[in-house]
Amino acid sequence: MQQVRCRTSMATIYPEFVNTKQLAELLAGGDDYIRTKDNVVKGLALKRALNPDAPEVVVFGKGPRVVSRAELFLRSGVTVPAYMKRRVDSWQYVCQYRAIDIRIDPLGLEHFGRTRQPGTVAGALVLDRVDAEIVEIRGGGFGDSKTRKAVEEAAVQYVLRHLKTAGFDVVDCQRENRGYDLLASKTGSRVYVEVKGTDSSEPRFFLTRNEHRFATKQIDWCLFVVCSARTSPRLLQYSWKQVESQFQMDALAWECTNNDA
Repeated sequence: MQQVRCRTSMATIYPEFVNTKQLAELLAGGDDYIRTKDNVVKGLALKRALNPDAPEVVVFGKGPRVVSRAELFLRSGVTVPAYMKRRVDSWQYVCQYRAIDIRIDPLGLEHFGRTRQPGTVAGALVLDRVDAEIVEIRGGGFGDSKTRKAVEEAAVQYVLRHLKTAGFDVVDCQRENRGYDLLASKTGSRVYVEVKGTDSSEPRFFLTRNEHRFATKQIDWCLFVVCSARTSPRLLQYSWKQVESQFQMDALAWECTNNDA
């Protein structure tokens, strides 16, 4: 009997590897990268050759059906399984994803559409992985949960005041697990702001896997670190390239899966 490897997610069991026919049955048929049935998005069938940043960022072309499905995915807010093509007639389940943004600005199109022919890209969907287990790091000089929450709230409020004083309109996205805390925009530009606070006078912080993933994919991401957040706040600002060059990153936890499962 053939052994079928599966992953359990969102109370549903998805086979880890399927062929093209099985994928069509699993995701309601069709051959588009966004699979739908009765105007409901059922899943994603992605190819790395067309989307090197997938599944976190998915570029779509200018065809009206393709554009409408991308807009439907964002508008509906549904969470769906994503499969990536690994080889001929072989697709692998990755995780559960939802759409959180569409990039149609020139800078975003230039960056995310770099592997496509000029003028063929209509936009890029930014996706969020939503069924990954969240690991909480305790200790390490960061205090208990009550203290961390107080420091975080003080830092966010300080950054909010800073951005609004600078003329930005700000949307608070902290509860949505998007990989950033605030969406700041003005005069056609926008910044995805991640806020970190500390009682220390020097910057030290944790990045979750979701935050790290979003930062490496989103060119408009920015980190604001508020030192001495509850006493005498001092604001530091970093791009992702600056974070990589100025900070040492040490792994404090690993996700371990059984290779033989």
